[in-house]
Amino acid sequence: MEIFVLIPLLPLLASLLLLLGGNRWGEKSHKVGIPAIGLSFVLSVSAFIEVLRNGPFTLSLYRFFESGSLTIDFSLYVDQLTVLLLILVTGVSTVVHVYSSRYMIGEPRYNRFFAVIGFFTFSMILLVMSSNLLMLLICWEVMGICSYMLISHAVQRPSACRAATKAFLVNAVADVGFSFGIILTFYTFGTLDIQTILAQAEGMQDHTINILGWMGLDFYIYPVTVIPFFLFMGAMGKSAQIPFHVWLPFAMEAPTPVSALIHAATMVNAGPFLLVRLSPLIVLSPSAMAFIFIIGATTAVFAGIVSLTQSDIKKILAYSTISQIGFMVMACGLGAFAVAIFHLLAHGCYKAYFFLSTGNALRSVERGLGHGEHEHPATEGMGSMGGLYGGALLLALLPPLVLFSGSYEYLWEVTGFVSAEIGFEVIGLITVFVASQYLFKSVTSLFSQGPKTYWPASEQHSPSVRPQFFNGSIITGLFLATVFTGGLLTLFWSWFANFLAPALKFPGVHRGAFEHGFSVWLVVALGVAVAGWFYAYSTQIRSQHPVFKLNWKSNRLYVLFWNKGYFDEFYEAYLVNPTLQHARWLWRNIDNKIIDRFIHLIAIYSVNFARWLWRIVDLMVIDRFIYFIATYSVSIARWLLRMVDIGWLEQKVGHAAGQVNTAGKLLKEMEPRTIQHQILVMIFWLGAMTTLLYILV
Repeated sequence: MEIFVLIPLLPLLASLLLLLGGNRWGEKSHKVGIPAIGLSFVLSVSAFIEVLRNGPFTLSLYRFFESGSLTIDFSLYVDQLTVLLLILVTGVSTVVHVYSSRYMIGEPRYNRFFAVIGFFTFSMILLVMSSNLLMLLICWEVMGICSYMLISHAVQRPSACRAATKAFLVNAVADVGFSFGIILTFYTFGTLDIQTILAQAEGMQDHTINILGWMGLDFYIYPVTVIPFFLFMGAMGKSAQIPFHVWLPFAMEAPTPVSALIHAATMVNAGPFLLVRLSPLIVLSPSAMAFIFIIGATTAVFAGIVSLTQSDIKKILAYSTISQIGFMVMACGLGAFAVAIFHLLAHGCYKAYFFLSTGNALRSVERGLGHGEHEHPATEGMGSMGGLYGGALLLALLPPLVLFSGSYEYLWEVTGFVSAEIGFEVIGLITVFVASQYLFKSVTSLFSQGPKTYWPASEQHSPSVRPQFFNGSIITGLFLATVFTGGLLTLFWSWFANFLAPALKFPGVHRGAFEHGFSVWLVVALGVAVAGWFYAYSTQIRSQHPVFKLNWKSNRLYVLFWNKGYFDEFYEAYLVNPTLQHARWLWRNIDNKIIDRFIHLIAIYSVNFARWLWRIVDLMVIDRFIYFIATYSVSIARWLLRMVDIGWLEQKVGHAAGQVNTAGKLLKEMEPRTIQHQILVMIFWLGAMTTLLYILV
């Protein structure tokens, strides 16, 4: 088991090695980072197999902190939720490291980039494996610092520096609430160990505390109800939920590998992970669950619409990420935590691919725009479109079959919440309606033009036959492929829900809320799919008529979402500018006129006081006192010299000198004897030793 400690340790060691090595590594830095994170991914897969076989385990390393009743052990907790996130984080980070080894060539800060990105990965890994809230908070803040350094990697661009500062400040504001939630959690439960807190949470529902008792006031709250709000505030910041979403679009100033890592594996995924990890505590607060649902749903809808109005591909991907994370948060608010994790894993994989392939896609589009010879005819006759309409209707009936007749609903059923049941039905029907329109538009726009451009010239004499055969075969293939994929997903969803269920511990929650009524909902979903198909068909028919002009309300809505809801302008006008103006006022009126003048007066009076001390105390007191002592010491010495009998003193001195001379004569007489005595003793012992050696030999 102890070998799994290397999962977070390897990226940390690689980062420290690159950091301490300085620029000596140069463009060979990836040779340290890639093996470290690659081996960490292999160990994550091994940890997944271990948990699959033997269940969760804890790695206790050492006691990190102990003070009074607060004891924090540095330990790692690995369960089903942990290993799924570990595979995502280390897998995506490995791909990003490999991609960066070529993408960042020529960068002057190549070594620093790999050192910081390795430390960024380490902080996310340790956050996922944390067993207590203090470790989680430390990793939470370290990840924010790393994101600041990565977003501002191109320090020569002022826009990158402003984007990094914005991301750091927005997350810092949200982390204030998160930190207060952790403090309140410790005050309530007396511990920061996550598993202990989750085990005690249900029994603390009726517990109250007086948060204003230190002020002599009475204000009692139910901490189990309030704590989820503060903890979710931190998740709102990291996962870019309204109103803390404004930092993520500006984070695109970072290099593309950093954007892929932030959006797919780290940072934004921390919010949904926190909600799922603490889900047994969060579900005990219905008001917090409702608040989480509202924030997630609002963010998902708003960001999704904004992404449709943007023209910058990175902004589109950024708001797409915000929308998808909002959907995960909304699922957590409904109690569908398994759905949130499944969505998180799927989103991480495809969003990493989208970011890393954006450059290649743009180059392909640029090459394609330069060739105008491949132009398709506008449409074929309505008779040849009948097969396409039928194929679109056939494909539109597949999502209801996959969602409402398979095992997908079991992902919503794991925790057994009625809100999850209602959410599944509503979201499923909306998905079916929207998917039927997308499928209709995709099929008719893709296959109505036929493959004439790519068909051999010798066979283009029968365009009315080939395209129909071509379209029919492709639609049939798509139908079969979708059915096959839906079957595989049905099996996978069932296995995924069963695997993750032990990590979602909810005491007192009843299971089996989804064991009835799904045949009726399948019929309803099929009807919604047909309605979506008819709506798309009617829209296409109307589009053949002269285009009607949009009214002023539609234009205003489009401008509103194109300007991203004016959130940035609102913050700039009502938060940033007033804060800066207030800071300038404080600088001019408080700092300059009061503090600086006060310090100036203190300095002046200090100098004057020191000058007074020198003149009065030093010169007039201390110097005079020393002069007085010296003068009277000389007078006393003279008086003693006069009063003492000099003759008697000389007699005593002469007698002492005589005694010294007598002792010297005695020493001179004894000195030869002593030397002779020592020589005789030495001769005696030399003779004795010689005789003894002679006898022994």
